[in-house]
Amino acid sequence: MRISAEETAEHRSVGDRMLLILDTVAAAPGELGLSELARQTGLKKATVHRLAADLVAHRMLERGGYGYRLGLHLFELGQQVPASRRLRATALPFMADLLAATGEVVQLGVLDGTEIVYVEKLTGRHSVPVPSSVGSRLPAYCTGLGKAILAFEDESAIELVLAAPMPARTSTTITDGKRLLRELETIRDSGVAYDREEGTKGIACVAAPIIVESYVGRGGHRAVAGLSVTGPAQRLHPERLAAAVRTAALSISRLLGPPSLR
Repeated sequence: MRISAEETAEHRSVGDRMLLILDTVAAAPGELGLSELARQTGLKKATVHRLAADLVAHRMLERGGYGYRLGLHLFELGQQVPASRRLRATALPFMADLLAATGEVVQLGVLDGTEIVYVEKLTGRHSVPVPSSVGSRLPAYCTGLGKAILAFEDESAIELVLAAPMPARTSTTITDGKRLLRELETIRDSGVAYDREEGTKGIACVAAPIIVESYVGRGGHRAVAGLSVTGPAQRLHPERLAAAVRTAALSISRLLGPPSLR
C-alpha cells in the first residue's frame, strides 16, 4: 500500500513538524496562509493550525494580515548563538567604517551548504535596495560572498555546490562548474571576489574572505565568513574598493583568532 506525502508528513514527530512549518514559512517571500502552508508542508490543515498556534504563542511565528510570518523570538534566539554574536561584534566596527567610506551596502555572510546566509547588513542614505536581508539566503555560486568563502573551503564544500543546479540568474551568471573552479583559483590568488551582476542584474559587489588560520583547510586556513560591499553596477567600481574590503576582512580575521566559530 502506497503512503501519501501527507501521511508521511503526519507521521513525523511534533518537533519535526514544527520545524517543517518554520522552514516553509522562512522560505516564502511573504506571508503564508493556512491552506497554502498545509499544501506546501503536506500536513493536514488542522495539524498546521494547531502547531502554528503553539508557535505563535511562543513568538516563533506571527499572524499577519494574510497569514503567517516568522516571529521575533527566532531573531532573539539567533542573536544568542555564540559564533554569530562574536563574529558580528568583531566585524561591525569595520563594516561601519566601510559604510562611511563608500556609502554602499556592507554585508557579512556565512556559508551554509550551497547558500550564503546573511548575518549582518548595514545601509546608508544613498544605498540602493539589494535582494538580501539579515537571515536571508542566496546561492553561493552567484554571489561575491559565496565565491570568496568557497575559494577557501575544503573540496567537499565546493563539490556540494558544483553538484547542485547552477541556473543562470542573469546573462553574466557563471553556470559552468569548470569556469567556477577557475574563478575560485583566481580568488585564492587575489584574496577578493567579484559579483559582476551575476546574481541580480544591475547589482555589483566586491567581497573578501574572513579567515581563521587554525582551521584545517586549503593551505592550513579556511574562511569562516565573508565581507562585502554591494551597490549599483553603474556607480560601484569594485576594483577600486577591493583593497579596502580585503584590509577590513584581514583585520577581522586577526581579531577573531583561533577560537572556533562553528
